[in-house]
Amino acid sequence: MNITIEDLQDALAAGRTIRDHGPYHVRIGMQGFDFKKVVLAEPVVTGNAILEAAEAFPVEQHLLFRITRSGVTEEIRPDSALDLRLDAVDRFVVFRSDRTFRFLLDERAFDWGASQISGATLKHLAGVDMSDHDAWQLGTDGTEALIEDDCFADLAAPGVERFITRHTGLTIVVNGKRKEVFRRRLSYWEVVRLAFPDAVKSENIIYTINYARGPHANPEGSMVDGQHVKIKENMVFYVTPTDRS
Repeated sequence: MNITIEDLQDALAAGRTIRDHGPYHVRIGMQGFDFKKVVLAEPVVTGNAILEAAEAFPVEQHLLFRITRSGVTEEIRPDSALDLRLDAVDRFVVFRSDRTFRFLLDERAFDWGASQISGATLKHLAGVDMSDHDAWQLGTDGTEALIEDDCFADLAAPGVERFITRHTGLTIVVNGKRKEVFRRRLSYWEVVRLAFPDAVKSENIIYTINYARGPHANPEGSMVDGQHVKIKENMVFYVTPTDRS
């Protein structure tokens, strides 16, 4: 007999009432947001049961958090019971750790099971569009530090770290003209059309792109069709068309 597994993420996204009996699919991220599907047989489960289903052994050396529909993380104790039908939760995060770290993100409190957190993870938790938002760490002296997607902020320092997200807004220079862009990576054709808005792919015209004053990862260089480049404030681009007809 085939047993249908109730996918909690699909049910919640569709606004469908979760059925009374299992099994259920939930998503569990190990050390972050690399989620995998895990099957839970019963509607009421303990923290230990979820850790065992995730094969997080030994369970006593791991911490379990649920991610609520609003994006907030909440620790689940090993002996705490959770009713999957009522608690509207479909995602969990597991850490091999014995300590939690609290921080504020967009004025909301979060608990985390690792001493560092990436810019990408902060944006995931905030529920913002990854492509056109930045994560910033707020210093006690009023300074702000950009936390790029693949960079990490330290949560182990004394006190509660504070972070915010906001829309990306950068000014770059393309063929001598200042252009405002709203993401930190641009494709070859996005750069071309900043210089030549009506540009289209053509066998007769090719565009050569060179750039300078870029970020540390790519301070200067060139671009070809299909490439993307990380950008920074006041980065300079030179776009030159060549007619091959």
